[in-house]
Amino acid sequence: MNSITPVGFLRRASRARFVRMAVIPAALLVAASLSAADPAPAAPAPYVPAAPGQAPRGVPPIKAGSLTFNTVITKLAEGKQIFSNTLSEPDLAAAKKACEGQDFIWIEMQHSTLTWRETQQLVKVVAEAGCIPFIRVPTANEGDIQKATDAGALGIIIPMVDSVEEARNAVMFSKFPIGHRDNPNTKPWGHRSSGGAQAPSLWGPGYNTNANNNILVMVLIENPAGVGVVDDILEEVEGIDIVMVASNDFGQHGGDRDGDASYNAREKLVREAVLSRGKILAGPSSWQDRPGYRLFQGRRNATNTGYDAKGDRIPDAPPAK
Repeated sequence: MNSITPVGFLRRASRARFVRMAVIPAALLVAASLSAADPAPAAPAPYVPAAPGQAPRGVPPIKAGSLTFNTVITKLAEGKQIFSNTLSEPDLAAAKKACEGQDFIWIEMQHSTLTWRETQQLVKVVAEAGCIPFIRVPTANEGDIQKATDAGALGIIIPMVDSVEEARNAVMFSKFPIGHRDNPNTKPWGHRSSGGAQAPSLWGPGYNTNANNNILVMVLIENPAGVGVVDDILEEVEGIDIVMVASNDFGQHGGDRDGDASYNAREKLVREAVLSRGKILAGPSSWQDRPGYRLFQGRRNATNTGYDAKGDRIPDAPPAK
């Protein structure tokens, strides 16, 4: 029986490796020459669907800040007053009808038992009816605001605001962060996270890069503490679009009623703070003749409570209801 010494084995293995190394470069040279002589056509790139908010492949991305799909914004820019209906029940047929003749729909989640699933369905019906969905969330926390924006709300209404922190959270969780350094979202940037949601399917392929300049943030001033910090809120928090005097709680928490001197003095403080900074002033639709008010919870045909151009009650006007 032949035996191979360790030295012989190493020599034989070395020769085998040399042969293999010699063959491989030759094969590469042949392949290279064939490629140079007759290049094969490149394989077509695989189809990749456009991400939400992005244009299809080959089309430049939609520039952030270039699309306005919130018609409340365009109507306000035209100097119009804005009116609404309020929804607090999950009836989709009623929701569609409620949109007739209205600029936006106030979907009530602070004082209702609506679930987020029901609210998402209401938002879809409202948007498809050509109206703009606003949601009054229960509180200014990330979970509530994130669900409202993901559902497709273009107005985020924050109740009972009486601190700068609450107002800052309202903006932070309503707005996306920078997005892309070469096409940054409209400021102010926030901490809103992205995920599978209904909103892009309602508002089109430009949604993700244009959401920041279409989502309106409204804070409600409802108590004396809120009146006391409204100046600080508007000075320190970038991104508050609308301030509303929530008329019923405004009196309920102050121990008075609309028309009382103390009530009107507080209302005047809020009104002057808002208008002096160029923000939108909101109130009940019965205040549509009160000076400075542009956006209302309620219908256009609501009964006026009787204020003159200076904001003073007309003596013969009936008391507010």
